[in-house]
Amino acid sequence: MELHQLQYVLSVEKFKSFSQAADEINMSQSTLSQQIKKLEDELGTKIFERTTRSVLLTPAGLEFIVYAKRILGEVERARLAMLEYNSLKRGSIVIGTIPIIGYLGLTSLIASFQKMYPGIQIQFREAGSDVLIKLLLSSEIDVAVLTYPHSQNYESAIDFYPLFDDEVVLITNVSHPLAKRKQIDLAEASKENFIFIKSSYGMRQICLQACREAGFEPNITYESSHVETICGLVEDGLGVALLTSRVVEYVSRPYLARIRLKKSNKRTTAIAIHRDPHPSITVVAFRDFTLKWIREKFERESNKKK
Repeated sequence: MELHQLQYVLSVEKFKSFSQAADEINMSQSTLSQQIKKLEDELGTKIFERTTRSVLLTPAGLEFIVYAKRILGEVERARLAMLEYNSLKRGSIVIGTIPIIGYLGLTSLIASFQKMYPGIQIQFREAGSDVLIKLLLSSEIDVAVLTYPHSQNYESAIDFYPLFDDEVVLITNVSHPLAKRKQIDLAEASKENFIFIKSSYGMRQICLQACREAGFEPNITYESSHVETICGLVEDGLGVALLTSRVVEYVSRPYLARIRLKKSNKRTTAIAIHRDPHPSITVVAFRDFTLKWIREKFERESNKKK
């Protein structure tokens, strides 16, 4: 039994005539009759009683019409449902994010995407950048917002789209001797106690590399995965920390001093997508929406400064 045969039956039932049904479906009357006969032979029962004057449904045919309409109705609903996915009226996406996206102003990005596509269900996985890459490679998430892994090469398996760079700065308590300086060589802080982000985060590797390039191994006395905790410990005078200027600006604590470094160290925030010649329409929509949103955001910020 094939779907087109069900359509032929419904057309004959509609007109009570093989000739009129054949005209509607653009088929010769003899071919239509053959198709109906083939279906009846397959079913082992007649669907239509044919006379010289009319075509009537048999009792079996009456019941068959009910099923035919139901089947074709479900097929049409399935087609329309798939069209909704293709038009982004429905769908789902799992987004992996680093924990500091709020400090980077990116929660508004995701909220804007959801408003643009309210029918798409969004799920979140929060983790460090290295964990997010593993989740991406194992297809446990669809896209990641993370710190670009400059030190490792994943380019063969993952497509990275940089969003913006952020400058690494040193933060201290306002009463710290370095606090009055606008800019320092990081080596000047080599004897300080450092408060570091925990080891599962890409930012930690950037900070370690900055210290090593400055010629010293940092004395890490405290570690935390929470920016607020790190800033609180620094504010209480328990050490200094390396964060990015955008994050420090967002935290905005009155007893924190932000000091620029002479050697610029950049942290790049990017979106990452598992390389696929045929990515899902939802992933493509999120990628394109994100790049456009970021571009417009920086254009607005640039215009405000003029």
